[in-house]
Order: sequence, then structure tokens, then C-alpha cells
Amino acid sequence: MELREMKDEEFDALYPIKIRKLSSTHWTPVDVAKKAVEFLCGIEGKSILDLGSGTGKFCLIAAANVEIKITGVEQRENLVQISRKLAAKFHLQNLNFIHDDLINLDFSNYDAFYFFNSFEENINLTDKLDKDNRINLELYHSLITIIRDKFDGLPIGTRIVTYCGDATEIPADYLLIKFSNKGKLRYWEKLS
Repeated sequence: MELREMKDEEFDALYPIKIRKLSSTHWTPVDVAKKAVEFLCGIEGKSILDLGSGTGKFCLIAAANVEIKITGVEQRENLVQISRKLAAKFHLQNLNFIHDDLINLDFSNYDAFYFFNSFEENINLTDKLDKDNRINLELYHSLITIIRDKFDGLPIGTRIVTYCGDATEIPADYLLIKFSNKGKLRYWEKLS
């Protein structure tokens, strides 16, 4: 079956069992990925960055549905390895995964962004990704401030899609264009 035609259950079955069990909490649903990439591609841009790409589900679905460059950044090397293996399995040439902390990246190298509440793990231990995860409100607020500052420095016309969360990382000069999925999926564009 082609990647672009898969439903969540079929896609998640590609993952090891431990990773599959985390899907409902941590990995983007297929329909959300398709909606998000459609909006993000509605710009003149040539690249999308997924901030905290995890196992790469958003990136893989997006790359299978559009031709522009998709990049995922993830701090956990084991998740990057899973992502890269699946990208190779499906022969996705417009896809790249970076093993790094997203705060180290220069956001000006990208035209649009997808953010599925990557910092939530610091304030909510549901379906922990690591054994040593702990509540860390200070780190959470620090990361939100860092990413907001990075978004603030981007040019007019930059688009961001957020999924879940309260969107405190979105600067005031971004307009909420629309929302879907009971308000969980939000589409933003920088206007000033």
C-alpha cells in the first residue's frame, strides 16, 4: 500500500510495538498531517520544518503528499533512526531528518513550520518518551520563549500550523487564519 493512502492504524503498524503504543499521544494523525501540509504549501516557500518530529509521522505523510522539501528535527537519536528507515523504505527523496535540538536551528532556512506541542512532555508525563522524563515547568516556559522569539524574527508571510497546546509560542503578529479538528489544529500566518 502507498504511504499517502494509509490510515492511522496501517501507518502506526510500521512502528515497533513500544513506539506504536505512543501514537495517540505523541504522533500526528494522518488526517491532521494532510490538512496541515496543504495549508503550509499554500505559500511561495520551498521548505517545511517539523519542530520535534518524533518518529517522523507528520514528515512522512507530508513528503508522500507534496513535492516540496520537508525536514524534521528531533533530539532523540533512536526516533530519528526510525524516521530515516521509513523514509528510505518509501523512497521519499524530498525528506530529511536532523538529529539535533530544535533550538539550535536557524529558522530562516525554512518557509513554514509544523509544531505538535513538542514541549508538552515537560509538563505532562502521560505516555512518557523516556524513563527520566520529569515535570520541568521552568524548561517548558524557557523553550516556549525561545521558539516564540525565533518565530518572531521570521519574515511576513511565514506560515505555522500548531496541533494541540495553547499556542503561547505564537507571537502576536501572527494571525489565526482558520482552525479545524475541534480547535486543536490551528493555521497561522505572519502579517506584520
